[in-house]
Amino acid sequence: MKNDMNYVFSQKKMRISLKKKRNISANEFSLTGQIKSLKRNDFVDFESSLERDYIHILEFDENVRYYYEQPLKIEFNDRYYIPDFFVEYWDGSKEVIEIKYNIDLIDNASKYVTKFKAAEEFCNSNNLTFRILTETDIRNNYLFNIKFLNAVQIRHTSNKSEYFNEFELLEQNMKKLKRTTPNKLLNSSTSCELKRAELIQYLWLMIIHKKIKIDLSIKLNMETEIWI
Repeated sequence: MKNDMNYVFSQKKMRISLKKKRNISANEFSLTGQIKSLKRNDFVDFESSLERDYIHILEFDENVRYYYEQPLKIEFNDRYYIPDFFVEYWDGSKEVIEIKYNIDLIDNASKYVTKFKAAEEFCNSNNLTFRILTETDIRNNYLFNIKFLNAVQIRHTSNKSEYFNEFELLEQNMKKLKRTTPNKLLNSSTSCELKRAELIQYLWLMIIHKKIKIDLSIKLNMETEIWI
């Protein structure tokens, strides 16, 4: 992938760069930090817990080709605006994303209106989509599930062939049951408690890799319906 991309806005070339346009530093008023990205094989900075949660969603979404934080400076009226994320999907569509809490949008509406208008004009001129996401969009059962599954994936980064026997056992029993629950699948696969504890990890990995299907809008537990 190229290191940057040029776009035109108000007769000026704008550049989306893989280098952050604004450094994220520790802030006494919000949570800042880094997350290890498997998608980018790098650390991703965030400056709020809501941004951190959105990164979990980007990491899990198989439609996301790549994403970068603080990648773009949009200049307007002798000022500038740096959105939070740039996301490109495998279908070629691209989005500029701003993350804000609902209360912040309400309390500071007059401060943001010009910035967001400039972002919308920039995106409309360059075949991009500008979106503002809040905790209403991000913090739900889907986030709960993928944070758990992302943690499982990070713990199991070895070659999948190492788990072949476990995957095959679970897959064979899933084909027999067709629709079941994690509890019932494990019960049909082993009567040994130690083996059950081992298999549950491989079950989550099969869900991550779409070998077993699940409705991620429903909070995941041992009685959640799963199917193939």
